[in-house]
Amino acid sequence: FWLKCPILAFRGIASASALQTPSCTVAMPIKVGFIVGKDTDIVEDPKFTDMGGDVSFLADMPDDLRVDPVTREYLKDCEPGTKGYAHCDVAIAWWIKKNCPDIEVDIICGPGDITLKRLQSNDFNFTLGFNAVNLMVANNQETPKIMKVLATCGNLAPDWGFEQYILQKSNYMKDCMANGVPMAPTIFSLKGKRSPEGLLDEIKARGWKSFVMKQSESGFSLGFCKLKVEECEKDSSILTTYFKDYKHISEFVVQEAVDGFTRNWETRCFWYNGEFLYAIANIAAVSSEDGAERIVTGDDVPAEFLENAKRIGKEAIKCLPQLKVPGGGTVPMVLVRTDIGCSDSQMYDKDLDWDPTRKTFFLNEIEPSSTTYFVRHLKFDCIPVYGKLYAETARNMKEQMDKNPVPAKRAAAKRAATPMKFTKAVSGKRVTTPRATQPTVMKKTAMKGAAMKVAMKAAAKKSAKATKATKATKATK
Repeated sequence: FWLKCPILAFRGIASASALQTPSCTVAMPIKVGFIVGKDTDIVEDPKFTDMGGDVSFLADMPDDLRVDPVTREYLKDCEPGTKGYAHCDVAIAWWIKKNCPDIEVDIICGPGDITLKRLQSNDFNFTLGFNAVNLMVANNQETPKIMKVLATCGNLAPDWGFEQYILQKSNYMKDCMANGVPMAPTIFSLKGKRSPEGLLDEIKARGWKSFVMKQSESGFSLGFCKLKVEECEKDSSILTTYFKDYKHISEFVVQEAVDGFTRNWETRCFWYNGEFLYAIANIAAVSSEDGAERIVTGDDVPAEFLENAKRIGKEAIKCLPQLKVPGGGTVPMVLVRTDIGCSDSQMYDKDLDWDPTRKTFFLNEIEPSSTTYFVRHLKFDCIPVYGKLYAETARNMKEQMDKNPVPAKRAAAKRAATPMKFTKAVSGKRVTTPRATQPTVMKKTAMKGAAMKVAMKAAAKKSAKATKATKATKATK
């Protein structure tokens, strides 16, 4: 009954006590893996508990599953005596373990615990806090092996095909564009078919004055930069250096810069089973003028931004496939997040008709279930909410698996060896498109040990230094 409860559709969900734990039928347990790896969504934190978050159920959780805030490693990989804290992915899995005896919980710490044998010992494995993006960012000597495990285990949830659909941003962006979801003017710059000169010529032909560059197969704002056409014309090394530093990236996503990002909220809507859960609004550090991120949630999200973000987000998630069940069949998709931006000034793309005197809302990105949940910034305890949702999905998946005529694990192994396909809607028609089963792994110097967990910080610092150096060089000319 609680899945239908209107309380979930309201921005300020009430306290966890209002959401009673559903009864669980004890039979043959459903074996569910939870692949975890978050180090930025802490729950054992005063900000979480002060707003009413309950962490008492974590009292008997092994310390090995907590994360050292310094090295960002799980304590099982740290020196004895190291202090650590639980993050939301582990907390959700542990909540299910404590409250749902029909589910046998296997918490798999990425990347070290990920093996083919481990994943295939479970009925399926939710990617709660670790996925291919983490591997692509860390890019160490273990990356190809672990990537192959994820690609071939056949029982990820969401499945590997969906993972690649989101990882390669042009997949879902093109589908959304084809279905009328508004997006900023975009150029997809593909490895093997791109050059700094060619990209700049295409940007100028579109009429852009400034643009942003970001990347597929990446996250944490790595590789993000905002550039002016005039500057790139005067100094060809700006784009040449970017192309050289990120030559391993399969796809650059290049968009006309939307000035509204620096003064308007980007509203992030969280959806589960295709239904709206809650929203947070923020101005990211990379977009704000003072370099500091600002976040609001609940009733503090301006109504105009919330309603437009829900409207566009709902259309965007219609373009996504359902959650595939190992062995066949589907159930509604687990968590996805839609990030909606706002433009309120002149855009220069020759084919764009946005009114510069009005706010225009548009889809910026879609994030999968391993995304940041912003648990500390909410005005309600979301851990029981997600615990119940994932538990219910697990039951629905197992029910479908039991109906399948072919044993799920055999079917999963066979399916893992063939390309995944998605059916999308384009201009009123349903079109089936093949998707790659495995991305190209970055060819780059491998990282070791704790560097795997802090790679994104180091890369971000490198990017910031490079930007400063470019500005300093230009200032001296």
